[in-house]
Amino acid sequence: MPLFVAFLLYFALLMLLAVISAAETAIHSARDLEAQLLAAGEGAVAERLRAITANPFAQLHRTLLLSAALNLALAALGLWIVTTPLRALGWNAWLTSSILFLATVLLGDMAPKFFAARNPSVVLLGSLRLLHPLRNVLDPLASLVDRTTDMLLQKFVTRHVKVRMPVTRDEFETLVEMRQEQGLLDSDESAMIHEALDIEALTVRDCMIPRVDLALMSSDDTPQKTTAILEKSASRFVIVYGETPDSVEGVMDTGAWKLANRPEWRTLMRAPSFVPETMPVLEALEHHLQSDEQPVLIADEYGGLEGMITRREIADWLLYEAAPWHGETSEIRDLGGGRFLLDGGTRLDHIKEELDVDLNLDLDVGGIDTIGGLVFNQLGHVPKPGERISLDSADLKVRRIVRARIQEVELRLKPKPAADAATV
Repeated sequence: MPLFVAFLLYFALLMLLAVISAAETAIHSARDLEAQLLAAGEGAVAERLRAITANPFAQLHRTLLLSAALNLALAALGLWIVTTPLRALGWNAWLTSSILFLATVLLGDMAPKFFAARNPSVVLLGSLRLLHPLRNVLDPLASLVDRTTDMLLQKFVTRHVKVRMPVTRDEFETLVEMRQEQGLLDSDESAMIHEALDIEALTVRDCMIPRVDLALMSSDDTPQKTTAILEKSASRFVIVYGETPDSVEGVMDTGAWKLANRPEWRTLMRAPSFVPETMPVLEALEHHLQSDEQPVLIADEYGGLEGMITRREIADWLLYEAAPWHGETSEIRDLGGGRFLLDGGTRLDHIKEELDVDLNLDLDVGGIDTIGGLVFNQLGHVPKPGERISLDSADLKVRRIVRARIQEVELRLKPKPAADAATV
């Protein structure tokens, strides 16, 4: 091989190594490219960038394989150049090999990594054009390398390696606190992590919709009555029972029933699935709540219907304490224009003191202390967000429901009658 061709080939491999080295560094920064991803918009390139940020290790595997192959090729070619044509020309082998090594490290590793650290998105876009067409060759090779490595590790290494002890809960909580103090986690993220840790101690009873709040329907009801119940149900699921509410025959999905153009309801009734009230939430999620399409009914120690749980109730439990509704530090918030946002637990006497509105007097009800209890009592069912109640002095609108409980109510004051205004 002529010396000129050998140097040209070496330079081409070196430039390719530079691209791979830069791509390797850029992939390590892939999770910090939110602004660039937003600027990329939509399209094939943006989709590939998001795929890299979602799982950078798949792309990193390809770059490491190419980097190893290129380093091997450069070492073999460089050794031939130093020991054959350059040595024949009288060049000192030690000096030429040192110069070639320094040039390779500088141009093939240090400079491209420095550039990639400053412009990771530019490097990723450029490397995509090179690595993406090679994925059909590199991915099977990477998979083969993984399987071979795992086999060798299991055969020769695992017997002599000390098993790493798992991180305890206390250690993990300490780590979360340290990250919060360092500013890597904010208070809301830290609170959400602690809520997720607490799920280990939860049972399905802690998150369920209690029986008193369930929508029930007798299988012996007339077609007109069952249609009315399914049509007006504030809950997605209606429990169908036989002689008593404890004799559950099935579950109706009102959404599926309406989408199917309201057929005879028995054709869509699903068999009930029961779990004991003491079952841990994690076990219920793993074995019984693998989709949102089917709820799980909860039985008490006597086999009676205790409540119902879906994945949504569990998510509400986790998220509500960790990420409460914006501005929830005050029971009564002035929205302007005679509108107020009230917590569901706001006491009626507190509303009377703050807003000069006696809602108990409007309805003449006793034994109810909170605005949430008042709304629930008037509607007679678990409300949906948006349901309204009109009173003499104010209009009430349900704003937020969590775990079948009213969490926020909007109150709009009505203008006082002219006589009352004159008296005031």
